[in-house]
Amino acid sequence: MAVRVVVSIPQERAATPGTVPAGRRRFQPLLWGLLPISLVNLLLFALPIAIMVVISFWTTRQFQLIPTWTLENYLAFFQKAFYSRVLLRTLGIAAAVTALCVLLGYPFAYFLTRCPPRWRTVLLFLVIVPFWTSYVIRTYAWKTILGRKGVINFVLMGLGLVDEPVELFLFNWFAVILVAFHLYIPFATLTLYASIEKLDRSLLEAARDLGAGPLRAFLHVTLPLTVPGILASVLFVFIPVLGMYVTPTLVGGTGGTMIANLIVNQFEIFRLGLGAALSFLVTLIVSGILFGMRRYVNPEKIFS
Repeated sequence: MAVRVVVSIPQERAATPGTVPAGRRRFQPLLWGLLPISLVNLLLFALPIAIMVVISFWTTRQFQLIPTWTLENYLAFFQKAFYSRVLLRTLGIAAAVTALCVLLGYPFAYFLTRCPPRWRTVLLFLVIVPFWTSYVIRTYAWKTILGRKGVINFVLMGLGLVDEPVELFLFNWFAVILVAFHLYIPFATLTLYASIEKLDRSLLEAARDLGAGPLRAFLHVTLPLTVPGILASVLFVFIPVLGMYVTPTLVGGTGGTMIANLIVNQFEIFRLGLGAALSFLVTLIVSGILFGMRRYVNPEKIFS
């Protein structure tokens, strides 16, 4: 006699109206977690930029903002050489400061990864110490070094090298570059240290086993593998320097005026449209740099 066995396979119950699928329930906490930062970005970043873009196309006459659409604010930037000259000076200062920070910060960061742990802790502490002092105080300190009655002039006159104070050290682009380098070298050093420190030492040993000397191993192994850290340090220095306002104001003078000073001046004399247009142009430059380097810089891989 044949026996027939019937196996019943349980089927998923159809979701009743009003219930949320399990996958969506797991995704909802993530959405609620992103909500606060999304609101912050919307209110403090996206909305102000949108307002700035709109104002940049409006006209300002007799200290009144007239909501009529025009391109005269952007045409003024391209027609007057002074604005483009200040922007080019700003880009040049930012590039010079970034190059100095990377070129001098890389050897020091490399040395930190090779020194004994006890001394490494002390040196890292010394790198971080400047962050405990106000940005403005550190800038003012340089005025006491570079000014007419500063330390440098005091030493030069004491040695008899000059008869009167030298005014070449302050209120020019050189002072801005020097002070900005001092302010931002810790950012480059710490970023480069994080990139070099996680480098696999066995790769260097393999290069030496294959006959590569120290210089060749550095050029063909260490340097290429730390390029993301170099690019990250470029971003962490170049973009903040591009928007510097306090440092050029205190030590730059007319020869060290940067685009942020020019933008603030436009808003102070109530040329809101031109100030917004200049701000938007700087925003476009920064956004272009970030989008151009986004595929080469991954902060999670550098600092993880």
